[in-house]
Amino acid sequence: MPLILIKNNMKLMFRSKAFLVIMIIMPVIVIALLSTAFKDMMASAREIDPFTVGYRITADSPYQAYLPELKEVCAENDVNLVEYPEGDMENLIKNQSVTAFVDIQDGDYILYQSSEKNAEALVTESIFDTFFYNVDANQVLVKTQLEQGITAVKLIEPDKQLVAHEVLEVEPMPTSTDYYGIIYIAFWSFCGMMPLAAVISSERKNAIPQRMRVSQMTKGQFYLAKFIPCFLVTFIEMCIAWTISVVLLDIHWGQIAASAAIILLATMAAAAIGVFLYQLFSKVVVSIVVGFLLTWIAGFFGGSFDPYIYEDFPITLMKASPLYYVNRTLVEFSTKGFSDYTGTCLFYLISLIIVFGILGSVLMNRKVEE
Repeated sequence: MPLILIKNNMKLMFRSKAFLVIMIIMPVIVIALLSTAFKDMMASAREIDPFTVGYRITADSPYQAYLPELKEVCAENDVNLVEYPEGDMENLIKNQSVTAFVDIQDGDYILYQSSEKNAEALVTESIFDTFFYNVDANQVLVKTQLEQGITAVKLIEPDKQLVAHEVLEVEPMPTSTDYYGIIYIAFWSFCGMMPLAAVISSERKNAIPQRMRVSQMTKGQFYLAKFIPCFLVTFIEMCIAWTISVVLLDIHWGQIAASAAIILLATMAAAAIGVFLYQLFSKVVVSIVVGFLLTWIAGFFGGSFDPYIYEDFPITLMKASPLYYVNRTLVEFSTKGFSDYTGTCLFYLISLIIVFGILGSVLMNRKVEE
């Protein structure tokens, strides 16, 4: 009997075309929109790959003597400095022969950059600004000493770096497409309580709880007949949305098996919360609104809208959201291949399943008895 009821409930959920669109098509659309909107912001914060900068320098420029040191500094910062005495600067950038171009003149320089390479341009500008500032300071130092009659002029040692180079350990940044492509599958997994509305509406319309009371089904079986199809249908829908988004948007997930297990647990937690809410409120619409509001709040503090990397909320609020741990774990699977938050994420999800599973069962049993 429970297997038949589970099968019938799954059919009811899959027949709801509105929920199919909401759970499969909407995640893909939102991923595409937000990944485009935040593309520039997140691209500027990602790790920068080695790139080439072209330069041109006038024959009488005082900076000619410092070119070897400048090239050495650039190389230490993964920048390949190449001279282009001929050719149009804009065409070199448009053809992607160089990422940026520096025109070194008599006493200053002009930086040409592409609007799509803001991060690389900032690195180039920082190197040249710092380098030429120290060169100018060196020249001022020489002039001052000569004016003071100091014959043994002291210069900045040539073997000392004019630009400090230090590699800091930082968290790798995902692209906007990878970030939103991952977290919105997680966000919609927590919306998995919505498809259950089709079952609850049908049960209340046909007085199924009253009929179950005189059947041979136990109260536990009656609960599982809602819980199991709810998370199974949601998980299947999320897998379809997951596949579509990866094919269309080229999203890079990490640790596929572990990520799928976390998404499965998220759908189970959503199903447990959903059963509880549908038993708590007499109207289906109220249950859906409350459920979506709770999910929205968890996503708001957990990084589902603005990337959690940039959030300035108190860390206590962020860590109160289950979506924070889910989002961070899945994103770090993609960027690092592992996550230190995996254990906390699993604990949080399993706790939600157990707590709301018990509360939902108690409410359901009480309503059946009434």
